[in-house]
Amino acid sequence: MGAVSAGIYIGNGDIEISNSDADAYTDLSAKSTTKAKIYSLESKKKIPTKYKKYENYTFKVAKGSKIYYKAIARSSNGVVTNISGLKIKKATVSFGDGTKKIANKWISHKYKKSGWYLIKVNLNATFTKGYLYGMDLPGNVVNGTRIYLVYVENNPQLSISKVTSGYNTITNYKKKNIDYLDIKVINIGSKTSKATKIKIWYQKPGAKNFGKVYSKLKKYTASAKLKALKPGKSTTVRIFFKIPKKYLKLVKNIRLDSLYRVREISRANTLYSFK
Repeated sequence: MGAVSAGIYIGNGDIEISNSDADAYTDLSAKSTTKAKIYSLESKKKIPTKYKKYENYTFKVAKGSKIYYKAIARSSNGVVTNISGLKIKKATVSFGDGTKKIANKWISHKYKKSGWYLIKVNLNATFTKGYLYGMDLPGNVVNGTRIYLVYVENNPQLSISKVTSGYNTITNYKKKNIDYLDIKVINIGSKTSKATKIKIWYQKPGAKNFGKVYSKLKKYTASAKLKALKPGKSTTVRIFFKIPKKYLKLVKNIRLDSLYRVREISRANTLYSFK
């Protein structure tokens, strides 16, 4: 049948997708761990002019944090639709710092220096069936590319790794009236944090009230001191926050660095919600 477009070719009973058309079927998956997280870019205004075209494909990480990446071939709303049986033959990821790795499976990477980097994923893949012009045919994705912009930041980042409850009396234990919480905090950033405080309160009911204080239960609001933490170090803080059984199912909020002393990678990620 021949060329359908600059990047779509049908021949010998299969479809070949290449050039910019192949890019639509190419992507990158990245995942966090408890000790290394991926953050949203809170302001696109900070993106340098030369990188503006990548502003819809951005994220940030801490310097020295181990993040996992994998190239993925995905179905798309491109010219060839309803693709199934996608399988990567070969994939690589270039991290923009001189490092390039085969990425058919999960791989890890750490950035040694802060700054802006372009992550380029490139792959070749096969598929068992794709729909084009009334035909279901097998085919190939050739030299698909996707580029992400990552900002590597050199700052602390406080994170909660564990919360456990406790009781001061046998009576409260039997009645399930919680007297305090032990909160394990870890600095998953790349710089030492400053001493500050943790604050906890009952959240105002309603789906749109994340982070807002429930005025009727404001008297329960409590705080505790949090010492400075070096990168990778953790501490457990006991905060005397009462949770009577009748309020057990209410949403609670925890704000790390309630004194706003720490310049963190992501301020949004220091506010937690739980029941």
